[in-house]
Amino acid sequence: MTASRSIEQLIEEQVRRWEAARRTRTPDHRHEPVITVSRLPGCYGRTLSQELARRLKFDFFDKELLHKVAESSHLSETILKSVEEKDLPAVEEWVHSLLLERYISGDYFRHLSKVLMAIAGNGRAVILGRGAGFLLKPEDCLRVLLVAPLKDRILAVAGREGITREEAKRRVIQDESARRAFIQKHFHADMLDPTHYDLVINTAGLGKTAAIATIQAAWADKWKEPQPPAGAGPGAA
Repeated sequence: MTASRSIEQLIEEQVRRWEAARRTRTPDHRHEPVITVSRLPGCYGRTLSQELARRLKFDFFDKELLHKVAESSHLSETILKSVEEKDLPAVEEWVHSLLLERYISGDYFRHLSKVLMAIAGNGRAVILGRGAGFLLKPEDCLRVLLVAPLKDRILAVAGREGITREEAKRRVIQDESARRAFIQKHFHADMLDPTHYDLVINTAGLGKTAAIATIQAAWADKWKEPQPPAGAGPGAA
């Protein structure tokens, strides 16, 4: 009950922050889309995503929070209320199209889709897991996949959890299988297909600091102010 109540409070506080931010927006405000992060186990997905959100001053949503919200119609509706009324038809239309294409089924994924659309509509968020990059429109997010060689991921999990390499290997393989099965079952897609992402990063090759900087640069470049063509201007022919 305490955990459930704290999640409800967290969601209500988040909605209030969105409402406050909307009231202070200027007429020339540009929407800043979200970043979705998919990852293989042992790629520092959580710490990297949290640090990325901190640096960008974005909200952070992990799969555990999204799962609890999607399970509750009340929490789902609370987040959906953060979307302006003029944007609600677009949310409903997108979720309906997902249902028709059979990417999602059942109340859980209907709620999850609406919640993710609401988060994307408010912008400035890092979303970790739950297939967010498969549920949101590509133009509404920067889709990132974190990968690394198996041996490096085993070492990372063994060090983080304080367990043997054998146990770490078992967990990594089990978790990877579960994540890939989740995406395959619900989105009929291969999680490791690079064409589903804007950016694929080998965290073993780059390291966390460089990986975060790369994602920041990709996000800034994808949504930078459009530049006029060379030679364009008041006097251009």
